[in-house]
Amino acid sequence: MDLNDLIESVDIVEYISQYVDLTQRGDEWWGLSCFKNERTPSFSVRQHPPRFYDYSSGIGGNVYTFIRYYNKCSPKEAVEILKKYAGYDGNLSEPRQRISASFVCKRFQKPRQNVKESKSVILPNDVMLKYEKDEDKLKAWEKEGISRQSLDKFQVYYDGFSNRLVYPIRNMDGKIVNIGGRTLDPDWKEKNQRKYCYFYSWGTMNTIYGLFENLEEVQKSREVILFEGCKSVLMADTWGIHNTGAILTSHLNPNQMKILARLGCRVVFALDKDVRVADDHNIQKLKRYVNVEFIRDTQNLVDEKDSPVDKGVETFKTLYEQRIKLR
Repeated sequence: MDLNDLIESVDIVEYISQYVDLTQRGDEWWGLSCFKNERTPSFSVRQHPPRFYDYSSGIGGNVYTFIRYYNKCSPKEAVEILKKYAGYDGNLSEPRQRISASFVCKRFQKPRQNVKESKSVILPNDVMLKYEKDEDKLKAWEKEGISRQSLDKFQVYYDGFSNRLVYPIRNMDGKIVNIGGRTLDPDWKEKNQRKYCYFYSWGTMNTIYGLFENLEEVQKSREVILFEGCKSVLMADTWGIHNTGAILTSHLNPNQMKILARLGCRVVFALDKDVRVADDHNIQKLKRYVNVEFIRDTQNLVDEKDSPVDKGVETFKTLYEQRIKLR
């Protein structure tokens, strides 16, 4: 047996499930990154081919790669961990022939663009009608300060099957490309549930939540304020701040960067406090095309993992006024 055989003998989903709480969506499993602190799942695992990719850190590969990064260990140590898990105590042979064949194939194959194909779908316009407008359930977000007007504007409904508040996520043409859900179960942690989830596989995320609904105000003000999550957009809307959107994770992906570049207005990143905006390479690229600013809490006005809206409108306004230009 060589290393490649050993890697292929291990079910990558089963192995990574020891360290990441994974939920299946289509042919992918998703969970929160074990390499970065985040609130929205951006860690993806596939069995065919057996690979993982962490969108928040850019780390990806096979189960051997995962072991090396997760345990921060040497190649030799990673092999021993893999052998122990697989129950193999023999020696590994060198995969000389396989490496040679692979090298020849790569040497003479045609250049290939490294583009991930989007598998997102366009959902029917009436897809939200299968959910309920349950007044009592919607009060869960009203009690947190979100107005009924904002809940109606962004079409927040209730799904009795999953006990979640649900909301459509639209692309820049107004088409629904996914449905987000937020559990109302107070014991979601104990039950190993996700607080927030998506009902459909993303493929490549090519939208910014709330931007379609707020596009007129964004264009009028020549500015868009970007949060991580949808709830922050609804909270800001309740306060009368309508030039907002949410990137739905802690990092900007290349498709979202292109959307913002084409939009051509000032972009203010109001991500959670623990996110280092200046370290995001797509945000750094974005500043070539538009003015980029970001909120940084230097006075400890919000908690470590808070959104800038979590302590109320006055705190948010203070943070916004102290925003910094990205250089």
